[in-house]
Formats: sequence, C-alpha cells, structure tokens
Amino acid sequence: MLSNDLHQLMKSEGIKITPQRLAIAEVLVNSTDHPSVQQIYERVKDHFPSLTLNTIYSTINVLVKRGLIQELPFQQYSRYESNLNPHLNLVCTICGDIADSSAADALVKDLLLNVEGSENFEIAWQRMDFYGECKKCTSVKD
Repeated sequence: MLSNDLHQLMKSEGIKITPQRLAIAEVLVNSTDHPSVQQIYERVKDHFPSLTLNTIYSTINVLVKRGLIQELPFQQYSRYESNLNPHLNLVCTICGDIADSSAADALVKDLLLNVEGSENFEIAWQRMDFYGECKKCTSVKD
C-alpha cells in the first residue's frame, strides 16, 4: 500500500498520525512475512533511532483495534498480518517463516459462511494455520 493511501486510511479511522506510526504501519501493511515486534523494530530503527518498543506496541494495538491488522499469537511471541481476507497461513516448524496460501481461499470463505449460516454465529475474524516445512528448509535437507 502506498504511503499516501495508508495515511488516508489511518486518518479515516481516526488514528493520530506521526512519522513513526506511519513507518510502523507501512512495515505491517506491506510485509508478507508476518513480522514480529522485534522484526518491525529492526526495519524502522534506522529511520527513527529514538524509536522505542513501546511506540511499536502502542501503534500495533491501535491498528488491531481499528481492524487494520490481525495479531497472530504464537507460543514464543506474536506475529502480525494485514491480510484480513479468509486464507491459510503456512507456518514452517523449522525456520518459523509464515506465508499466506491462496490455494484454499474459496474453501476457507465457504467454511466461514457455512459456520455463520448454520450455527447462527457471527464470526469476527478467523485464523487457520498449517504447520510443516517450507521449500527453503526442505531443500537444505536434500
């Protein structure tokens, strides 16, 4: 997402915009690797040397509350993603990489609609993870 588009989206959601917040949001919205707080910090710190982890956490909390990103809690730490469409996450059990899979998007969406319709349940969000080994890790073993 372009910086101007993200700025407008944040503004329309009533989010106070600072250069640090915009940079953090850009990392989150434009990352496909589901970054952790530490990874976000590493990607932004060169531009904002005085940036604190508290600023990152508070920005993440605002973005999650406004529904712009989703937290993916894991045992060691949370990761974050901006793909809010029904999909599968592929989690590598060796290196910890997370990738979105679009292979079953239609099935996941149908499943959500069926659950909402038959269970009289309004789904706020979904998360489906498949665990295994990514191509990078599998090729190292060969």
